[in-house]
Amino acid sequence: MLKNFYKILFYSITFIAVGAVAAFLVYKILNFDKTGEVPMLVGKNITEASELLNKRKLFINVEGREHNDEVPEGHIIKQDVEPGKDISVGVEVNVVVSKGVEMYSMPSFEGQLLNDAKLTLINLDMKIKKVTLIHSDSIEKGKIIAQRPLPGTISNNEVNFLVSLGSYPVSYKCPSFVNMTLDNARVLAKELGIKLIEKEQGSKVIFQKPEADALVKKGGSVEVTLGRGWGMWF
Repeated sequence: MLKNFYKILFYSITFIAVGAVAAFLVYKILNFDKTGEVPMLVGKNITEASELLNKRKLFINVEGREHNDEVPEGHIIKQDVEPGKDISVGVEVNVVVSKGVEMYSMPSFEGQLLNDAKLTLINLDMKIKKVTLIHSDSIEKGKIIAQRPLPGTISNNEVNFLVSLGSYPVSYKCPSFVNMTLDNARVLAKELGIKLIEKEQGSKVIFQKPEADALVKKGGSVEVTLGRGWGMWF
């Protein structure tokens, strides 16, 4: 009886040992205990990165693509496993690949009002970097005189504008319109860029505001009162 017990125990131990050896051999054959060191992939193109990983029995997975101003198109921007880290063979390393510099189509804004250009830029996901204001006798106030960069395809989404402040401010000593005929007063006012505000009825100017020699700006106005002239009934 005791002899049979030892025989059964021997066979059981032998079976367990053989099973353990077999499991160990399978483990070794299938490389379950092997690891590969992750190389530096950033800056490499997909082909180069795949070759580096394959040598270590690792694989690559492109999980996204992004625009990048520094990394050329088709090259890796980042990897999810740090270089030098050991991971099990057969595992994928996730990477993000560069789409290169993002390009924008810059329209022409010259001659447009600045406020209209701002709305267009918002719709294009672009923005104004700087606005420089200068006086111009030929371009209406608030309109764009020039832009940089010029219209075309550009590599950034910012634009600089040169915008008109309108004509330079000009001031005159107001001439005397008193005793002028209305027609002559109108001609002189037009030459000076002054607007006449006419009050009452008559063929001559009998009073003005502001008075002669007062400063009046170009584009400003002078109020004149009309009548028949001095020495006559008004």
